Amino acid sequence: MRVIIAGGGIGGLTAAMALHAKGVDVQVYESVQELQPLGVGINVLPHAMAQLDRLDLLPALLPLGVKTAELCFFTKQGQLIWREPRGLAAGYPVPQLSVHRGRFHMALLAEARARLGDERIVSGHAVQRFSDEADGRVRVELLRRDDDALVHDTADVLVGADGIHSAIRATFHPDEGMPQWSGNILWRATTRTTPFLTGRSMFMAGHLPHKFVAYPLTEPDDQGLQTVNWIAELDRRHIGLSKRED
Repeated sequence: MRVIIAGGGIGGLTAAMALHAKGVDVQVYESVQELQPLGVGINVLPHAMAQLDRLDLLPALLPLGVKTAELCFFTKQGQLIWREPRGLAAGYPVPQLSVHRGRFHMALLAEARARLGDERIVSGHAVQRFSDEADGRVRVELLRRDDDALVHDTADVLVGADGIHSAIRATFHPDEGMPQWSGNILWRATTRTTPFLTGRSMFMAGHLPHKFVAYPLTEPDDQGLQTVNWIAELDRRHIGLSKRED
């Protein structure tokens, strides 16, 4: 069996390594010319970490972030509402990992290239459309970014991991339209600071329409500082603002 995966993000690369581990011939096509360590903080929960553990990826991933130990809810005045353990502290066999998305993605990319081979992960090729062939295989048409030429490849299975503006999903749901905005606005950034609470705590404060979240992405360095991801969230649906009024 041969499988083409459209998209070299976290989902596409993980799927590629899982299929490769089962002996499947996998080809990944990524639309951008060069994958970059983009994003800010993400939390990889134990059910996802368990799947990565099955692929023997934890030795490469765990050093990149923080094994989250607890989740704490506070009022907007800083009063503790609730505290609960997370990951290993909650009894899971694998941790919850708070990590910079870009570092996490680049580590998966390096592992995928090492396992599958560089030629199996091709960038600068965007899936445009696909069609079923008479022999039961799927023909995939791709736009090659270097020269805007249309090229094609064939496989037994096509996996769509090509993001929120997926060309594959649009083929199945041509009348779906653009993604619908939820009404949330998030300001995201990182700050280097001294550890708060346990140094492995996720902090949430406030309530709709305003909420604040913070959690560390790195262990303390030689100066005792951690990189902390924070998010300030505003839900405009709860304060009566429309797009036009903004």
